[in-house]
Amino acid sequence: MNCYPKQLFLSAGAAMLMLVPSASHAQQWDDQILVSQCNEQYTLTLEHGKPIVKNSKEITYQSNSTGTVRPETDILYGEFIALDDVSGRGQKTYRNVTPENVFYDDTKACVVQGYIDKKGKTCTVSYDRTFKDIKYFTRLYLLEDYFIRSKTVTVTIPRQLAGYRIKEMNFQGFNIRTDHRTTADADIYQYTMTDADRMRQEKRMPPMSSVYPYLLIIGPFKDVNGLYSWSKEMADVDCEIPGLKELLQEINRDSRTEEDRISNTYRWVQDHIRYVAFEAGQSGHRPDTPKEVLRKRYGDCKGMALLLKTLLKAQGFDARLTDIGTDEIPYRMSDVPTLASANHVICTLFYKGKTRYMDATCNHIPYTYTPQYIQGSEAMIENGDRPLMQIVPIQRADASIDSLVYQYSLQGDALVGKATYNLRGDMKEWFMSTIDDAGNKNRDDILGSNLNSDAHSMTVTDVKWADKDARHEWARFTGSITNKAAVQLMDGEVYIELNPHNNLFDSRIDTARRVNDYYLPVRCNIVRQAVLTVPAGYKVDYLPPSKTFSTPEGVLTCRFSRKGNTIVFHQKMQINHRRIPLANIPKWNEAVSKWKDACNEQVVLKR
Repeated sequence: MNCYPKQLFLSAGAAMLMLVPSASHAQQWDDQILVSQCNEQYTLTLEHGKPIVKNSKEITYQSNSTGTVRPETDILYGEFIALDDVSGRGQKTYRNVTPENVFYDDTKACVVQGYIDKKGKTCTVSYDRTFKDIKYFTRLYLLEDYFIRSKTVTVTIPRQLAGYRIKEMNFQGFNIRTDHRTTADADIYQYTMTDADRMRQEKRMPPMSSVYPYLLIIGPFKDVNGLYSWSKEMADVDCEIPGLKELLQEINRDSRTEEDRISNTYRWVQDHIRYVAFEAGQSGHRPDTPKEVLRKRYGDCKGMALLLKTLLKAQGFDARLTDIGTDEIPYRMSDVPTLASANHVICTLFYKGKTRYMDATCNHIPYTYTPQYIQGSEAMIENGDRPLMQIVPIQRADASIDSLVYQYSLQGDALVGKATYNLRGDMKEWFMSTIDDAGNKNRDDILGSNLNSDAHSMTVTDVKWADKDARHEWARFTGSITNKAAVQLMDGEVYIELNPHNNLFDSRIDTARRVNDYYLPVRCNIVRQAVLTVPAGYKVDYLPPSKTFSTPEGVLTCRFSRKGNTIVFHQKMQINHRRIPLANIPKWNEAVSKWKDACNEQVVLKR
């Protein structure tokens, strides 16, 4: 059930103009293709009094293979980028580029596939583009899809645009030489890379924005107030909802209190509006009207947040539209006031002295829970002419729990009893989303599988939900269990393994070729417990020792205890920090291995 949060993307302009190489190739520097020389230039200038950016790039690929190779160059363009010229030997194809989970996106790509038939030979591609709206020119990644022998990136900022500046990100540990020159006409920033490895997309690596070097372009907005004013203007759409009174009556037919009205309104949006990302031009920033979202029964984060805000305000609640950056963004709007600083929109509710950060794109959490991917982020909250800036509180790891408890009795040569699965917070949201995606046909199978061991060695029957209401803190389902694999009878002794072997995130992390840190899916507590009633006539001959293993990322505990005529096995993986530095992975692997060994020890009963 390893579930992951939905992907949240920047709006069309920001996503398109991040200029991230596709990182879809698998070559290392000594493999088939490398970049022998690259010269990339960005010149800020004025055209009819409006700031634009002129971009040119020439890239030469070299073959390091005895066979034919075909290096690819992806050139992105769209509503805010004009593709002025492309040249180079090779096949050119044009296609739309729609990120995963995005319903519509206006990004396009010209893909130039070169051709080199001998080792040491080269081919060259060059192109020119114009960024027509500088607000969407947000950040430039410096590395390529291939190993770089030599590359230079030059950014020129003229005197008349002196308010623009560059912020260098993630340069430490990379071989980048920087040079800043000031002339009578401009500031010139030059970045030179030699013998630089490519950008590599690895399984469960941290966000690329916190790993690889890039340039943040700051200047289109003087400060966060300017960013807020622009965003507020974009969100100024018609919020009238026909039949609003009747809709609110439907939503609140079971409401008795104000808390009920808030909870039921959030639940109604969760149940009736499907989330889809929509990234096309200004629509990547301008929300759909609540009326249109209701008509279509789907919307992106902006449209859903505005609908939720509108419904709550109509009931007298202080609900406000809020721009926010997810954990994909390692900087804050107040420090970096650009469109690259926020990639999500939520609804903030102020109620009885508490602030609730309500994400309408989440389907299975109560309004009182803040999803983890915006915890610790800076929220830019609607507040008249000036924004209210707040840092979303970070909750404890145990706010998200995945817990499986077995109540066993020994019957013959098997453990027989009941299993109860409990989910809270992000673990609840992600598990329930997995159930949604599976469709009706497979839902019961998934529930039964999650009550079973990884090897499916148990017999699971009578699986049913006890509570799956999104408004409730916990989700819960149960089933009946027969576990023969856990029991061994030998010479009057009973050897019982209480470890259910139903864990998450405990696989060994392979470091043989890994180059990036490892990013655990979520901060949480994963709890597995088995309670065994000792049968009459038996005594406990051996109870394994309890053990605890600590790493910088979390704590792994295994506890065996006896309470009256019951034995309790309790194991917990508490993940406090998601990012495991590359150098720490062996220590994490060792701790997990020892923890699993401790959990696998058997209890011994004798007559």
